Amino acid sequence: MTGTRRVGRRMADLPHDLPPARRAFAAEVRRLHARSGLSLRELAEAAHWSPSSLSRVFNGVRLIKSSDLPFLAQALRLSEEETRGLELRAQRAQAEALGEGGPHSDRSALFDHLLTLQEESGLSLREISQRLELDATPLSKSSIERALRHPDRALPHSLQVAKVLIDSLPEAERKAAAEGVLNAALAASRADAADSVTPRTATHEAVVMELLQAVIRRSLSLSAQDPDAPLPEATLSTLSQSMAALTASLTVPELPPHGRAIAASTGRSTLKPISEWNPFDLEVHPAVEPSGHRTGQVLPAYVVREHDRLLLNEVAAAGAGSSRMVVLVGTSSSGKTRACWEAVKSLASGGWKLWHPFDPTRAEEALESMRAVAPRTVVWLNESQHYLGHPRHGERIAAALRDLLARPDRGPVLVMGTLWPEYASRFTDPPAAGVPDPHAQVRALLAGRLIHIPDGFDDRALESANGLAQQGDARLAEALAYSIDGRVTQFLAGAPALVTRYHAATPAARAVLHAAMDARRCGAGAALPAAFLADAAVDYLSDAEFDTLPNDWTTGAFEEVTRPVHGHMAPMTKVRTPAGPRVEEQVGTAAQERAPDGAFQVAEYLVQVGKMTRRSLFPPASFWHAAYDYLAPPDLFALSEAAFRGARLEWANGLLRRAVDLGGDVGATSDLYRRAVVTEQSGDLQGAEALYEQAVDAGDPLALFRIAQKYEHAGDTKSLERLARKAADLEGFRPLTDAQRLEQEGDREGAKALYGQAADAGDPSALFRLAQMHEAAGDSDASERVARKAADAGHAWLFDFPARWPHGLDPDGGITIPRRFSDEQD
Repeated sequence: MTGTRRVGRRMADLPHDLPPARRAFAAEVRRLHARSGLSLRELAEAAHWSPSSLSRVFNGVRLIKSSDLPFLAQALRLSEEETRGLELRAQRAQAEALGEGGPHSDRSALFDHLLTLQEESGLSLREISQRLELDATPLSKSSIERALRHPDRALPHSLQVAKVLIDSLPEAERKAAAEGVLNAALAASRADAADSVTPRTATHEAVVMELLQAVIRRSLSLSAQDPDAPLPEATLSTLSQSMAALTASLTVPELPPHGRAIAASTGRSTLKPISEWNPFDLEVHPAVEPSGHRTGQVLPAYVVREHDRLLLNEVAAAGAGSSRMVVLVGTSSSGKTRACWEAVKSLASGGWKLWHPFDPTRAEEALESMRAVAPRTVVWLNESQHYLGHPRHGERIAAALRDLLARPDRGPVLVMGTLWPEYASRFTDPPAAGVPDPHAQVRALLAGRLIHIPDGFDDRALESANGLAQQGDARLAEALAYSIDGRVTQFLAGAPALVTRYHAATPAARAVLHAAMDARRCGAGAALPAAFLADAAVDYLSDAEFDTLPNDWTTGAFEEVTRPVHGHMAPMTKVRTPAGPRVEEQVGTAAQERAPDGAFQVAEYLVQVGKMTRRSLFPPASFWHAAYDYLAPPDLFALSEAAFRGARLEWANGLLRRAVDLGGDVGATSDLYRRAVVTEQSGDLQGAEALYEQAVDAGDPLALFRIAQKYEHAGDTKSLERLARKAADLEGFRPLTDAQRLEQEGDREGAKALYGQAADAGDPSALFRLAQMHEAAGDSDASERVARKAADAGHAWLFDFPARWPHGLDPDGGITIPRRFSDEQD
């Protein structure tokens, strides 16, 4: 919004009896408002406030909540530095209102002195930090903020800050200011010693004494006359008393008990102060560099949206002492993790720490160290499905989190998580009546704790982003220029550029990408061996493309797919080699010599693109041979399931045997499926059907095949069609309303055309209905083509494929000729 300040009556002066911190905050808000050029009504609208409420803030009648402050800062188009300064003033005013240093409190004297000094000096946090560096006594911004907000708890840092502020005053005012600060520090240290229940230990007295002497020396202007001149006897006496009291209140920095426990259990530190975390280490997506610019920013400016208000309310409640958990739900690159990071930063100045469990695995560390989490800790569960959806530990982790949140003696804590919508639905959808619940603890944990984040910016967010772009944020400017449907965060994460690179890739590079995308959509893990990708890519190339490739084509292909897009993101990145078959155990091909060492991971956004655009395509033969040669048991089990879904029975059996030969645990069949089989054998067909349905919901391919085959043998077309519709809904396909309407109206050809379009995209409901229509018309050849198309899309269970193809299908879709699998590998 670029408005012009309307001419109106002059704003009334602030009341003289306002407390000092509240007066300072109101005065600063007035100054920033005047600079913005916005009318009161324009500013209120941009900040999502009423004009009357905002007027009361300007007049010092009311304070502003921490959850509302980002909206005001964004409306005023403040820089990050200005926003932090305004937050500090607001927090001081809140502390003043709550009695943490009212006018009659000894502990507030130092607070009031520093507040007055900062107002008189006019120094910003950045300028204070710069001057401390010049004095060779540097402090982090969070330490400076803590010194100004809670100076009595931050000795001697508050005295270092006081020294800088006193130095900026006119020479005639320094002596009185220094004496006031020292007396206030003495009172604060005595009060702290009286209130403390924690044993105190002396720190480096000489360093603190030198600091205090420097404050006095500067205040008396002695350093300019004679740096080594002794201080007056009376001053030294007062200083010694202050020193004795101060050293009693200082603590030696030490890793807290919960920090030692977590560090001991993991072998590395995944717990540290929030201010020491790099957001990229917490899996915030790095933003692309705009074309032709070098911004030098770590992250682009943050645009506050409606979900941030809800999120900040939860964070504020945690900061006030109430344990909270919140999980942001949104699609890939929609801004979930960045929103969490922006929210928790406000806790840094309060001494909060952040624990990001991931070593040796996310689930293992979370389960092992949850009991060691102490108060004032943020538990960072980004991609929460890795914790809550773990087949063995997920329910136990959820139970441990529920216990952590429910116990006042362990709080306050803040649990922050993110989920994709499909995982949120899987965890929160209730099971059928009388059926075991595989996510009971997770469902109870997440109840009332999900905040959904939209894929794109709404009009308000786009307006705010435009304002930031006009202030010089080149990243936002480019994202706004090229993003579609408000999908600004996706562009910032490099998604569109990745898709462009993918579509423009050379045949060799595109073949490597397709192999990686297909492996991920078939269930393989993120880290894929380079040798696997090189061998798998061969059949993705046409004969003409392959014949023109140079001998070292894989080298060029990997160089192309790992080349960054706009300086940061790349279609694929090199990662640590996953645990897999040892080299001497691998069958081995020339790919080991052609391909680079290590493993590669395809960009997550391209994984999503692959799931949408390639779900009706079955991977070629080279993919399966390479999987057999190079992948580890967990990936082999996953690909065996994918082969079974596609009626590639030979490969399903072969990969399963290979996984077992490499030491994999074949007992991965779900407990629900085993119970369904036992129930069916006992004669309780209705109970077995319920268990099979529950296993289907959990993604068990054997249960899906078993129940579909049961319906088909019974001639229960309606139940089979219902199962197909349910599968389509889970994959995100839209209901086939138009096709069904045309079919009911007698327009069979029109209905076939619409069903055919959906079937080509892999919609199981359309595939089933189209095959039914061809069968009813007596066109068995057309029905067979649809059945094979369904198999390619992983929906062979729609048809009784053992009856159609007793030995399954080959990767190219042809009917498999019986042969021994071992012969195929020779």
